[in-house]
Amino acid sequence: MNIGIEERTALAGQELSQQLAWLSPEDTLRGMFFRSVQEALLALRGEAALEACLEECGAGRDFVDFFAYPAKDFVKLLGRAAWLMAEGECDVEEMMRMLGHLGTAVFLKSPVGRAMDVLSSGTPRRVLENLPMAYQVLTPMGGPMVVTWLSPTRARVTFTRALLPRPYLEGLLEAMLKKAGARGVRVASHRLGPMMSEYDLTWSV
Repeated sequence: MNIGIEERTALAGQELSQQLAWLSPEDTLRGMFFRSVQEALLALRGEAALEACLEECGAGRDFVDFFAYPAKDFVKLLGRAAWLMAEGECDVEEMMRMLGHLGTAVFLKSPVGRAMDVLSSGTPRRVLENLPMAYQVLTPMGGPMVVTWLSPTRARVTFTRALLPRPYLEGLLEAMLKKAGARGVRVASHRLGPMMSEYDLTWSV
């Protein structure tokens, strides 16, 4: 059954509220995640929207890429930024996926991202093989990330304790595969439990 933008926005809001309830004060994310959202909101909606978002979320302004910041602050910032970018005309969940894409671009410019790019040799398989290591660096309080191969062009990625919202991770995974030359990328995800989610990835080469 197809649902409208308002219903999808409400469901996305419920999922973000659940994520905030599950996160602990000790859960942290690297500053690059925050910075990528700031840059996207500034470019697409301007300085006034960015200032309003930061004020409403109680988030800081200056983030250092590899410093650790509260994961709850990021979820609040992401949700509010996605809502402002959608402006009631687009799907808020789709905006979070897009922000996941942009977060990948910022990561790949970092020292860890550049090192991973070299190690992966630009192939989807090697990207996914190296992703658990990179994920542990970026989200040290998150649980292990497991990659299961179902075929040469299909894999299942399981986050046992995902600090990042599910739509954001969909966008991140899709962007990583496309950067490695994968075509026709499809990502289907679902929750397995609190903060545990699974992503089926398919692509062609």
